[in-house]
Amino acid sequence: MDKKIEKKEPLTEETIIGSRKTTSAERRKFFRETLGEDYEKHAVVMDVIKESYPYKGKTLKEIIDECYHPSWYEKMDENVTSFHVQKETKAKIKDVFPLYLDGDMLNAVLDFDAYMQANKMPLKWEAWNTWKAHSKNKVLCWVNLNLSVWPIAWVVSPCLTNIDGYEDIVINEKLEYFVWDNFKRCDPNCNGRCRGNLTGGNTVTILGEEISGICGEVF
Repeated sequence: MDKKIEKKEPLTEETIIGSRKTTSAERRKFFRETLGEDYEKHAVVMDVIKESYPYKGKTLKEIIDECYHPSWYEKMDENVTSFHVQKETKAKIKDVFPLYLDGDMLNAVLDFDAYMQANKMPLKWEAWNTWKAHSKNKVLCWVNLNLSVWPIAWVVSPCLTNIDGYEDIVINEKLEYFVWDNFKRCDPNCNGRCRGNLTGGNTVTILGEEISGICGEVF
């Protein structure tokens, strides 16, 4: 029995952001057609393309209107939750995380941020809601907010390719099983596309243990 192929409806000005799953390519195509080839000059458009959460619930028509009459965006421009403002200000963890977290979880990330700063491994802004730390000129870890879960959480992702340099510390703290049990393995069907690795998930040795199905360099 033939399966019916569901035709995907194109984006329109009445499409509500967050009402259905869309790709960045679809959003770029829509804004290119409605605003012209220089659509990328509008910061609000780029925030929508990058799926900054403050715009959920608004129609694409409202976003277009903001490009010509930016009264609403002028207020949002001061909001450090947006990609545009974070990028321009190189936002710090202490400025962003209190807007999403509170209590023990907030205290934990602020303490971690302070610890990294005190040990000359400061977490610096890299991407929307993502910060990166270096140690000895190598990437040590990333810290980011996970807005796709509720309650919202924060995640530390150590860099696998450099973690062996800290093997003694990890083992002394008895954290090796935590590391081994929390790898993000590649989708078996991705064939390496998720990380540009044409051979698919690799088998790597981390802290003396062989781990298979790894495309990326974090866990």
